[in-house]
Amino acid sequence: MKKRRTLIALGVVVAVAGAAVLSQYGPQIWSFASHVRGSPTKTMAFVPYPPGGEPALRVAVAGDVGYANDRAARTAEAMAAAAGTDPYDVLLLLGDNVYPSGDPARLPATVFEPFKPVLDTGARLLAILGNHDVKDANADGQVAALGMPGRWWAAQVGDVTFVGLDSTDPFNPEQAAWLERTLAAATTTWKIVAAHHPPFSAGYQGSSIETRQQFAPMFERYGVQLVLSGHEHDYQRSYPINGVTYVVSGAAADTRRSGKDEFTAVSASWHHFVDLGVFADHILLRAVNQSGRVLDEVMIPADPLRH
Repeated sequence: MKKRRTLIALGVVVAVAGAAVLSQYGPQIWSFASHVRGSPTKTMAFVPYPPGGEPALRVAVAGDVGYANDRAARTAEAMAAAAGTDPYDVLLLLGDNVYPSGDPARLPATVFEPFKPVLDTGARLLAILGNHDVKDANADGQVAALGMPGRWWAAQVGDVTFVGLDSTDPFNPEQAAWLERTLAAATTTWKIVAAHHPPFSAGYQGSSIETRQQFAPMFERYGVQLVLSGHEHDYQRSYPINGVTYVVSGAAADTRRSGKDEFTAVSASWHHFVDLGVFADHILLRAVNQSGRVLDEVMIPADPLRH
């Protein structure tokens, strides 16, 4: 694992903006948002980390890459460009890796070839299943081809426990029991969960109530700081809800309209990927479009409920 010093300055001013979330989502919660506000057309350039200020871990996140089209390729190119001379440690895919029905024979066209520049510099591939990936009994074959140990999994990388869920099977009691054990046993500072169907979404398809009911109480109970989902072909970030920030990133290869709800901090319908810089006491999350412009930026503290 690369040893790096904590980022001191990025040349941007980070402001603490208090945002009250309605009582059904918990008490007053704070959003640590930067100066990027309003319309996604108000963007800023992606700023590389300064020498000596790199994070301990860099993670690239993309959702719904499975169209194998020019738009997916441009997202992968933007990701490789953002890596620069400080390669990503993890490439995390949020499901619907192969349209229309998860055929693992198509993974070279949708994953391994377009993301080769990121994977070849040492990024570890982590991936979950989406609803299209489980069609035609392709789920297990795709999991094997992606090198994942099962339809749900946990992986520790540095001081982060990554948890991948199969949200196409939310009521599976084995998965729920496994998740409880896994989160309870995790000793890392950071817990990041990937679930294809978003527990909170203001997009075209809306929130997955099943995913929320089955998993969100455990996220809150065991201190998960960040939940990443695809499924919706847009970008959304929630205000922290009982300490958990929910991000939707499903617009690597296609877009649909986005929306806003009471829990929405930011939403946009742009092709993008998510860049995570993991430091000792915070994660810097940036949503980056295909031109290398940042449309959202937020700092997530290691202990959100204390802020």
